[in-house]
Amino acid sequence: MNPVRAMLLCCMLILLSMEVAAADRQVVLVAASTSPLHNLDSLELRKIYLGFIVKRDGEIVKGLRNTEDNNLNSIFLQTVVAMSEKSYKNRLLSQTLRQGIPRPAEYDRIENLSAALSTKPYSVSYMWKDDAVRSSKIKILRVLWHQN
Repeated sequence: MNPVRAMLLCCMLILLSMEVAAADRQVVLVAASTSPLHNLDSLELRKIYLGFIVKRDGEIVKGLRNTEDNNLNSIFLQTVVAMSEKSYKNRLLSQTLRQGIPRPAEYDRIENLSAALSTKPYSVSYMWKDDAVRSSKIKILRVLWHQN
């Protein structure tokens, strides 16, 4: 086979494999591996991140924000709270000022988020599935979003 053709074929295979890997990208809802939480439906999850009280086993479920990745943040805003970033920030600020409801804690590193989840069994967050699978401290509750 011609060396140029062989090189082109290799490049095409690499590009195709990258496309397949990107197509499998998923955002998942997670909790600590020791958490008693099993699942939350979309409405409960939205309520948690908008500052409403959601209880399981008599405990208040808290949402922790994963701010490590801008793409992940955009997906969170679209699929979980269904708001623009500006509207979501205004909503949280309004609740804090009017009712004293604290904003969800934000973590910009997966390691810190995993540690926080481990110490708070009734807390949930979201992350890329690849990151969740790598951590023994995390369990996946459900898929929130997957790339088409």
